[in-house]
Parts: sequence; C-alpha cells; structure tokens
Amino acid sequence: MASDMEVRMKERCVIEFLHAEKIAPNDIHRRLLNVYGDQTVDVNTVRRWVARFSSGDSDVKDKARSGRPCTAVTPRNEERLDQLIRPNRRITTRELGTNHQL
Repeated sequence: MASDMEVRMKERCVIEFLHAEKIAPNDIHRRLLNVYGDQTVDVNTVRRWVARFSSGDSDVKDKARSGRPCTAVTPRNEERLDQLIRPNRRITTRELGTNHQL
C-alpha cells in the first residue's frame, strides 16, 4: 500500500500532465476524484498546483521549508538512543528528552 506522500506525488504528476493537456483545474479535480476517491486533494490544492505549473515551475516536490524537520529519525539519533537505552532499559522518554536533548 502506498504512503500518503507517495499518493500525493502521483496526484501532482497527474495534475502536471493534465495541465499540460490544457485540462481545467475543476476537470482535473473531477478526474482525480474518479481515481482516488474522497481521499484526493481539494480542488483549491489542484488550482494552486496548476498555478505553480503555469508559472513555469514543473517540480512536483515540495519546496524546502525552514523550521522544525518533519522527522527526527536519523541514523545518528537512533544510535544515540540505542547507546542510552541499552544500559538503562527503564529510562523514560521524558528523561531522554530533557537530559539528553533528543
């Protein structure tokens, strides 16, 4: 089963393709609904992506954003946690977060 992000990427590719075929955003959304059902993106999202593609930006990936990263799971963090948990299996998540800046 595909993840939500994989489905969103596929939808964006479909939006880009149908936009290149000169299909209107409302019709693109209708076609997405036929394929993906109620879980598809909103018509306003389709319009936003069409506007982005119309401006010449053909990248279907999200732009990098500042702020907190989406995930903290990195090989480095996993190794650090493993080193902290193995000697003390009763350590709490609160202790890990406050005492070890995780």
